[in-house]
Amino acid sequence: MFQKNSDFSKSDLERMLRQPEAQALLARLQQMDHAALQNAVDMAFRGDAAGAKEALSPLLADGEVKRLTEQMRDSNGGI
Repeated sequence: MFQKNSDFSKSDLERMLRQPEAQALLARLQQMDHAALQNAVDMAFRGDAAGAKEALSPLLADGEVKRLTEQMRDSNGGI
């Protein structure tokens, strides 16, 4: 979804999550399958990036999710 950027900080993430595109993306993902989203978040917090990516993959195939993800990437310099 995003490029790995070692200079990406917690404050960068907080700023990004306040953007309208991020809010719309989170709302869309929760509407689609809240349990799958929660499962992916839990895996990510446990350090299982591959599992989180796999859990999100059906959600990320949605056209609106793709559009919002691309908007976020573009507005955040390709993060």
